[in-house]
Amino acid sequence: MSHHANTWRASRAVGVVSAVGAFLAFGLAPVAAPPAQADEFDWIADLFDPSAWVASDGFTGSADALALGDPINWTTVIEQWIYDPIHDGLQAWITSDFGELVNGWINTAAGQYLIGNGIDGTEANPDGGNGGLWFGDGGAGWDSDQAGVAGGDGGNAVGWLGDGGAGGAGGAGAVGGDGGSGGLWMGNGGAGGNGGAGVEAGANGGNAGIGGNASAWFFGNGGAGGVGGAGREGLAGTFANGGTGNGGNGGYGGNGGAGGRSSFMFGNGGNGGNSGTSANGGDGAAGTAEHPDGGHGGNAGYSLRASTGGAAGGRGSTIFDDPFFGRDGQYGASTDGGNGGDGGAAYQDGNGNYLGNGGNGGEGGYAGGYSRGTGIGGDGGDGGNGGAGINGGHGGSGGGASGSVAASGLPGGKGGNGGDGGFASAGTGGNGGNGGSDRGSGAGLGGNGGDGATDDANVKTIGGNGGNGGFGFGNAPGEAGGRGGTGTYAGGNGGWGGNGAGGQAGGNGGAGGNSTGWLHDGTIYSVGGNGGNGGSGGSGDSTVAGGDGGAGGAGGNGATGAGVVSIGGNGGAGGAGGPNTGSVLAGGGAGGNGGAGGAGGSGTASGGDGGAGGNGTAGATSGGNGGAGGVGGASGGVATPTNDLGWGPSHAGNGGAGGNGGAGGGYVEGGALAPDPIGGNGGAGGNGGNGAGTVNGGNGGAGGTGGAVGDTAGGSGQPGTAPSGTTGGTGGSGGAGAHPAPAG
Repeated sequence: MSHHANTWRASRAVGVVSAVGAFLAFGLAPVAAPPAQADEFDWIADLFDPSAWVASDGFTGSADALALGDPINWTTVIEQWIYDPIHDGLQAWITSDFGELVNGWINTAAGQYLIGNGIDGTEANPDGGNGGLWFGDGGAGWDSDQAGVAGGDGGNAVGWLGDGGAGGAGGAGAVGGDGGSGGLWMGNGGAGGNGGAGVEAGANGGNAGIGGNASAWFFGNGGAGGVGGAGREGLAGTFANGGTGNGGNGGYGGNGGAGGRSSFMFGNGGNGGNSGTSANGGDGAAGTAEHPDGGHGGNAGYSLRASTGGAAGGRGSTIFDDPFFGRDGQYGASTDGGNGGDGGAAYQDGNGNYLGNGGNGGEGGYAGGYSRGTGIGGDGGDGGNGGAGINGGHGGSGGGASGSVAASGLPGGKGGNGGDGGFASAGTGGNGGNGGSDRGSGAGLGGNGGDGATDDANVKTIGGNGGNGGFGFGNAPGEAGGRGGTGTYAGGNGGWGGNGAGGQAGGNGGAGGNSTGWLHDGTIYSVGGNGGNGGSGGSGDSTVAGGDGGAGGAGGNGATGAGVVSIGGNGGAGGAGGPNTGSVLAGGGAGGNGGAGGAGGSGTASGGDGGAGGNGTAGATSGGNGGAGGVGGASGGVATPTNDLGWGPSHAGNGGAGGNGGAGGGYVEGGALAPDPIGGNGGAGGNGGNGAGTVNGGNGGAGGTGGAVGDTAGGSGQPGTAPSGTTGGTGGSGGAGAHPAPAG
């Protein structure tokens, strides 16, 4: 910035202060100027002619430094070169000893408060006083130091020029005060007060105050919203003094305050305040001799009343709405959800044996803005892990994320991960928690199922099931399901993959858990867990193909070794491809491909069946291909003895069927038929699992049918072959999609 420009600004400030002093000293009359020198006051008229600002010699040499061509800087220029010097000069006069003397005489003579600042709020009178009817800032609101007592509101600048007072901070758990409004000609709104933090464990934070409006017609920025108060973490569980052992729920943060409106002509809207931090749930207590079960973890923000960032302050005029005059404020950021507390472990005796069940993990908190509009989306909290015990505790589900408003240009938050299931010493492992849904930055993973103890074949344990993956939102993929836990008798099932969104892929299914073998009636039995199904692909549109379906999870393997009779788990089905919104009469692109089926697990007696391939979906230009069927699991040729477990004869696993292809054809945008449409190919069937000894191989899966185009059908899928002795049958090939010659 040039020295000339600084000199111009300084001279303006001195001139304003001198004029104000003369104005006050000579009895409320404006400073007169000779008629012939009326051009000395042309700078006042120039305030209303933006073209004069660029032409002014006062800006010579400084235009480049101030980037006057950038519309966002014009409000800054007015603030720094016009408003601030005038306001600072008036404040210097109002707060000076001589100014206070003169102002007091004027106010007394007029019988009303014309010049001066409002007094700050106190405990007895929390709200700040208003400024003078001519000039003066509003007083600040009282900052509360008492729990549950709100902060005072800022005073208004009711005169021609002045800033509104800032709102006072709320006491513990209480709301902040609102900012005062700015002056009528020029003046900024006061900032909102911050909300108070929660008073005690598990308490919610107070909401913040809103920013004051800039009431001026020429210049003024809206006040910023205050920051919401933080929630308090839930208490850890205890059995002492009659306690339940469960962890307390965490408190959620207070909402951020909204930004104030700008002035009518020049000025920016106030920024919304950030929401307060949400707290974690407390951990459950470990079991005791009197209370052998572990306590449950506390939830974090499970009431869905998570805090949100404050709304952006808008422009104060629909006439002067070009960015040249100023911009809207920014939205405040929403808080992330808190994490759920972990479940407590069961009580153990002196030999380390669990005598109770593990506690469940708490639910992860939903991110701020779950049910309200927000600025920057928050992440969902993670679910707590289940505690260990005879039966493991279940993991808590992850919290859902919140979205971002379109104006922020940012993706929403990520869903929280599900908690893992707890370890089981003699029973069933805890189930993993489900992943939370996202709002543009990824969904949460499903938690893994808890493992059962596997060091003693005489103890029957079962692995916990994996949690389901979180769903995508907007244009995000689904997440994978959690794996099943390991057990002696049976592995847990894998969780399902979450569905994708916006042309993104579905999540893969979780793998089934393996089993190590349980001794029963002189025979070791073992069952692998089933794989989880893949999630569906997200819908496409005229520019984005439908998303691919997620792959099915593999089935868990049974135990091996001498004297072991085991069964492999079934593979999960592949997810369907994403449908295309233009598949019938509207414009659209390609349909999504189906996901592959998961392979069946192997067993000494029987193999698991392969999962079916997911179907491809229709598209305007081309249909999606069907997913391949999963391979059947192999059998080791061990004959299944007579048993009381409901097990039938030994067999190898069958291959999964291939998915069908999606139909091609339809209309593109504008109403014309899509050129040269193609139907999707059917997926190949999976091969059958191999047998051994006297156990034959499994059948091959049938191929999927090809997709049609209009009245032209796709090719039929081929059936799978039957086994040839112990060799598994071959899966049938999928039918080709229709591809008729273009019309004309």
